[in-house]
Amino acid sequence: MFRMVGRIRLVSLVVLLVLLPGSLKASATPLELAHDDGKADYGWSDFYPYAAAVRFSPPLTSWRITAIRLHAACVLSGSQVFYVQIWDAGLNTIYWSSFLFSSVFKNATLDWHTIQLPNVVVTGVFYVVIVPMFTLDGSQLWISVDDDPPFSNSSFIVNVDDHTIHASLNATGKRPGDFMVRVIGEPAPTLPELRLSSIEFKEDETIMVLTYPGESLSFGARLVKPDGSSVEENATRVANSLIVSTRDDGLLNVFVVTPSYETIGSSVRLENSLRKLYKDLLANYTALKRNMEDMLRQIDSLKKDNGDLKLQLSQSQALVRIQDGRINKLLSNVSSLRGEWESVRAEASMLKDEKALLTTGLILAMIISIFLGFIEVRRRWGGK
Repeated sequence: MFRMVGRIRLVSLVVLLVLLPGSLKASATPLELAHDDGKADYGWSDFYPYAAAVRFSPPLTSWRITAIRLHAACVLSGSQVFYVQIWDAGLNTIYWSSFLFSSVFKNATLDWHTIQLPNVVVTGVFYVVIVPMFTLDGSQLWISVDDDPPFSNSSFIVNVDDHTIHASLNATGKRPGDFMVRVIGEPAPTLPELRLSSIEFKEDETIMVLTYPGESLSFGARLVKPDGSSVEENATRVANSLIVSTRDDGLLNVFVVTPSYETIGSSVRLENSLRKLYKDLLANYTALKRNMEDMLRQIDSLKKDNGDLKLQLSQSQALVRIQDGRINKLLSNVSSLRGEWESVRAEASMLKDEKALLTTGLILAMIISIFLGFIEVRRRWGGK
């Protein structure tokens, strides 16, 4: 009995030892996120800039996307490319790349196709965006749609030029459903974010500074122009700053590859309106600067005039003080002359009285003299 129990325990242990590595391996197997039921009901495509977008919520806060599975059919013609983007919850690009149709699809084959990504790390809700770049004379990519309810309401038609949701796939008034786009990923270590810290518009270029405090194996920047074409831009890292300059408009995607080969991205939309606004502000600034320089010159001139006026005022005040002294002296002289005049007037009054008295005396003397003369004449005339 005990031997049987021992054998059962031994067999159980062997089974556990056999199954345990498998279970450990299974737990490390990348997880696939999906909304569809695996059955395609119709296909969707559109011209640029419209694209198919599917929203996903990662099972963990920090999630590493390693690949995308896309159920689709593509009629190959020429060497055109289509685009794959990853947007964050705010509809900002954190990854962007182009792929040759022929490198992913077999001609006119409806099936699941895998697109490998360079370990793109997301930290919350994200969108997988497939831009089919449909043309009438080139390759035509048709993305499968599952229209069997229930619907996840996570599929959208978006405009990649202005990063807006054009319509929900279930609100187009046509056949609803879920785009058959899946994400393969696994847990990722928590990594620092790549953040825009400043942007400077110059007359012929735009300079952006992004901050990334972590280590990096490589980094770069790519500008997607409004017509869908792309160009690599110059990027320089100085300490914790990533400096990118461009002379064009469009969506600038900046990325950093970590030592563990994760790709961390950020995007900045550069529009003509921003540059026009900058040019208008620059023109206003130039005009204001010119006006300020004119005002400064006027202020300098006024300062000089003010200095001259101060000097003239100082001189005038000195002259006023001198004139005050002179006036005071004149007032003193006037007062003295007034006293003398009063004295002279009194003397004149006395002299006038004396003159009247003398005149009276003279008249009396003359009368007396005449009277005496008359008497003398009469006497003489009487003696004869």
